[in-house]
Amino acid sequence: MDPILQSLTDAYNDYFSVEHDITVNCKVYSNALPSEQEFIASIPEPFLLAGEMGSLNMSALRSLNRIGELADELANYLQQQARKIDLLLHYVLQQQDSAEHRQFTLSYGGAGLCLHSQQAIPLLSLVELKLFLAENEGAIYCLGQVISAEQTDAGWQIKVVFRRIRDQDRELIVRASLHQQSRQLKQKAAQRQLPE
Repeated sequence: MDPILQSLTDAYNDYFSVEHDITVNCKVYSNALPSEQEFIASIPEPFLLAGEMGSLNMSALRSLNRIGELADELANYLQQQARKIDLLLHYVLQQQDSAEHRQFTLSYGGAGLCLHSQQAIPLLSLVELKLFLAENEGAIYCLGQVISAEQTDAGWQIKVVFRRIRDQDRELIVRASLHQQSRQLKQKAAQRQLPE
């Protein structure tokens, strides 16, 4: 195996991934891999806003733990306000979802994703990704690189390792994959308890 491909595949395997379908826009990135600063400067504004909103919500709720018995009511109020803003931001982010480039993941995690595609994408191609996480957990803009493309009866399974992604966005996708795994485990436990 090509040493670069082996290195990228090893990076892909560094993180846990969960089998779940989320909407992703994927298109071939025609430029060379940008520097970290160039990448940050190229992130569309709605994706920057989404990341900031998540960070602000978490820090605001942590601060409430220190104010005592009124904290629960205040936290509830702030969560309702945050939910309103999340819904509005979700709407704005949906405008970034291009039907032409829309595909769905088979699995995803902190290192990358596997998606279903109608077309092959050549190995080591750079791709621009817009991930729209389930349950309004956020949206991520990043750049990836194709590490495998396998033909199936229904099209292609493309594995992509993230090459340019903000740290907070990687944390967001790790949290989302863990939440999804937790939901799947609860669902399996509930199914096991059903009488046969």
